[in-house]
Amino acid sequence: MDDFAQLVRGESRGLIAAVQAIVGDRSRAEEIVQDAFEKGYRSWWRVSRLDRPGAWVRRVAINEAISVGRRRASEDRAVARLTAMVATEAGGDPLAALGDDDVWAAVRALPSEQASAVALRYGADLSLDEIAQTMNISVSAVKSLLHRGRASLRGSEQLQSHVS
Repeated sequence: MDDFAQLVRGESRGLIAAVQAIVGDRSRAEEIVQDAFEKGYRSWWRVSRLDRPGAWVRRVAINEAISVGRRRASEDRAVARLTAMVATEAGGDPLAALGDDDVWAAVRALPSEQASAVALRYGADLSLDEIAQTMNISVSAVKSLLHRGRASLRGSEQLQSHVS
């Protein structure tokens, strides 16, 4: 079990940062990462035989973070529709302010694969090869996702208002 403890020590900090970049909440990120490590521990007999057990844990955590983000996005859209409907019926303005000028909020607004690549690169400080392995895609696909993600962030209204 020393190998597992070493894995947790080596991966936790960066993985929490990457997941936090995706979900936007530190405590939720810690829960997701803890759950990923728990799954790894329960399957340690199999995971420990992999070339890179850390990549397996990262993939589990990132997949869950993406799922959480999708659920939240669906909930946010539903709330926005309801708010707009209520505001329109009451004669008010159906447009709501963004409210979150945080850089990571703009990252979370990216398509999920771009958000994951950006979070793993800048949140977890992973190399292109590590990101490719974690996301189970080629290095050139990672480069493309990072390029498109950065381009979108440069044009993001959320970031423009953050910088202004």
